[in-house]
Amino acid sequence: MSAIRVVFVNNLKFYRKKIGMSQEKLSHAVGRSIAYINQIENKDTWPQPEMVDKIAEILGIPPSALFREDGCPENKCAQFEEAFGRTLETELLSRIEDTVRNVFESM
Repeated sequence: MSAIRVVFVNNLKFYRKKIGMSQEKLSHAVGRSIAYINQIENKDTWPQPEMVDKIAEILGIPPSALFREDGCPENKCAQFEEAFGRTLETELLSRIEDTVRNVFESM
């Protein structure tokens, strides 16, 4: 799964829900079926550029907002986890090992 598709879908869902729009309402607004919007949001299909423009217009955002990695909380969380997740895991494991070693050495 390409990272850009994940970013796009996360942003699409975020901005759609932010304005209180259901998949059904979005599908009517863009003139496509609910199944089509569902396929996009499930990452089963990729919209044509014209459809990206239309979706963005309906959501009241520039098309580029759908591709911003820092556009929605889910994307920000994924960036944080990628940047700090491994470091945090390594640090925690090291501290746990040190604590366990200190407990056994003090016995």
